[in-house]
Amino acid sequence: MGALAADKTHWSFQPVKRAETATDIHPVDFFVRKKLGEKGLQLSPMADRHVLLRRVTLDLTGLPPTVKEQENFRADKRTTAKAFAMVVDRLLASPRYGERWAQHWLDVIRWAETVGFETNIERPVAWHYRDWVIAAFNRDLPYDQFIRDQLAGDMTGADAALGFLVSGPALQPGQIGRDEEAMRSARQDELDEVIRTVSQGMLGLTIGCARCHDHKFDPILQKDYYGMQAVFAGLRYGNRRLRGIENDDWTAKVPAARAKVQQLHAELEAMRKKHKLRVPLLSVQTETFKPVLVNSIRMKIAATINGRAASIYEFEAWTPEKKNVALASTGAVPSASSFALANQTRHFENLTDGSVDRRQSFPWVSASGGPAWFRIDFPKPVTLQSVTWHNGSSIPADYIIEVMRSDDVWQTVAHTMDRQPRIDDTRAPDKVKLNGLDAAQVKTLTAQISQLRAAQAELNRLSAGPQTFAASFKEPDTTWLLRRGDPMQRLEELSPSIPDMLGKLQPKDATEPARRLALARHLTRPDHPLAARVLVNRVWQKHFGAGLVDTPSDFGKMGNAPTHPQLLDWLASEFVRQGWSIKKLHRLIVTSRTYMQTNRPNAQATHIDADARLLWRYPPRRMEAEAIRDSMLFVAGKLNLKTGGRGFDFFNQRGGLSDYHPKETFEADGWRRMIYAHKIRMQAVDIFGAFDCPDAGQMKPRRTRSAKKPACRLANGLLSRLSDCTGVMERVRRGFIWPASGQSNAPKMSTACMRI
Repeated sequence: MGALAADKTHWSFQPVKRAETATDIHPVDFFVRKKLGEKGLQLSPMADRHVLLRRVTLDLTGLPPTVKEQENFRADKRTTAKAFAMVVDRLLASPRYGERWAQHWLDVIRWAETVGFETNIERPVAWHYRDWVIAAFNRDLPYDQFIRDQLAGDMTGADAALGFLVSGPALQPGQIGRDEEAMRSARQDELDEVIRTVSQGMLGLTIGCARCHDHKFDPILQKDYYGMQAVFAGLRYGNRRLRGIENDDWTAKVPAARAKVQQLHAELEAMRKKHKLRVPLLSVQTETFKPVLVNSIRMKIAATINGRAASIYEFEAWTPEKKNVALASTGAVPSASSFALANQTRHFENLTDGSVDRRQSFPWVSASGGPAWFRIDFPKPVTLQSVTWHNGSSIPADYIIEVMRSDDVWQTVAHTMDRQPRIDDTRAPDKVKLNGLDAAQVKTLTAQISQLRAAQAELNRLSAGPQTFAASFKEPDTTWLLRRGDPMQRLEELSPSIPDMLGKLQPKDATEPARRLALARHLTRPDHPLAARVLVNRVWQKHFGAGLVDTPSDFGKMGNAPTHPQLLDWLASEFVRQGWSIKKLHRLIVTSRTYMQTNRPNAQATHIDADARLLWRYPPRRMEAEAIRDSMLFVAGKLNLKTGGRGFDFFNQRGGLSDYHPKETFEADGWRRMIYAHKIRMQAVDIFGAFDCPDAGQMKPRRTRSAKKPACRLANGLLSRLSDCTGVMERVRRGFIWPASGQSNAPKMSTACMRI
């Protein structure tokens, strides 16, 4: 067995060892110089102040320094090291810092505001988690508490932090079917996303590889995978209430919202009675008739109240015993005149799955124009007494419901003119008109219905209280070891556990929240071998372009060994000793000579260490997509520094399952920092995708850094005008001075150079 034979003495599973350092040298430099000396290399000279300020400002805030900041740093009479340390403290105190470093964490867990897969519908209030992460970085929330809040925020008072557990993509209920096997499989996929997020994001381990068999390389049994699944067996995806942010204004709005709904209800009912409208005006409609044995049933819609295309979300057919037999799971086969989705065969099941999902922004059946019909054929004759349907964006005003018995003849059982005709009534009903409503009245009625729906939605929102998309919990399901990961082949019941080399959790009878809290506390033990190492390595990677371990989410045997193992362990030890403070870790790293050295090449050193993995120079690298875009807006004076709340849209709102189409123009809100963009999963903004901006389809612990596509993108814009210029000052004059004044002068060029 792969895991049984695996080596539990692998370096990352061993306790962190704190090596001794010299007292007269920065500890980071001590370990780096020691490695360089083994190869006959040394650190490069210190970079000049302009380079240092730009480097650290972009690193910590994702924005370039202002002209004033550059002038102040250049004029500072203290030593460069002391002046630089003051700059670092200022940047770490900036709200821009949290926005910058939250983005790195969101990459790791591939957070987005849509579900992914084919439907890719939105998670409208998921942004609370993004704001929580930004705030956590800005207030320097200790990393051990950062972990505990995200695993057990319901126990620590951090509800928004629970968005971490459900940050990944997820299938919608019934999306792959409503039968038992499909539902079990979908549930296993949900929990697998959670396990991978926790294990790779916080532990740097690929525990998810043990879903179907023992891990091939690491000492992780298949039992360990399902033992960890048992920790999260009570987890559910969805919205949960945010505690602690309600206020008097919020609760005071509920009575007014309820009164508005009641008023609109009364107005609609008065209009219905006045004009003798036979159709209900609300979303759920029911027709009842005498019991009849049928093979098929169909509904034909000839007209709607508002003149829009006919549409419904759900159709239910009920027996006298109140059993819904129009379910895909019973073998009922639906068909229709037209359909709102491209994949008709699969999604027709949603029309007969017995569940109306109002989070969907599209109807299941929709006629693009003219009469529409929907039909269900039953696998064997059934006795029906009523049908219920849920309106889409329109309300049928002219409809007929017919059944087919054994004689293959359609007979009417309900229509708009007669709410309960006899089964032997074979007359063909005339088309139903709106009983005298003229065009203006229809328009008024449509507007009132829309107002009622909006008012009801607002009342529901206020009554529910502030919501966020995050994990919610119930009594844990039983967790089983599954043969080859097959949800239909259960082998033995398992209790919460983690891989043996990481320790033990509490016994089987622990309550649901106690399971998660125990895991959180276990991961944040000061002597845990992975949590601090993994985080320290991620921070190092963002400062130097590559981690001390350049497989940041795999510290197992298939991952790479650290280039500087003693440095990694010393930093992890110091990180814990300093109270798990990420800001103190930043300060420790960026004030080292290793960080402050120039990035100039050296032929001899390049021959020995071409990639500068030994850090004989500061590794040069391209800026990320977000930093490029935000910096361009910042330099142009257009960056909107508004913080928090729902993000701005790079894409237009879509209808149904159509593609998300990029917006062409933006208002002021669209010039906010890119971390506040409404994140659509698997839909990269074209130009930023060229700069390797991840689409949240997969975890992205380390971004690729291509050069050709970004160069082409820039060349097609501003840089195409600069391509024939020689010298930085001429480029500045052409790009920034000449368009504004038609002539250049030295002060303006100097200022422009500093801005870019």
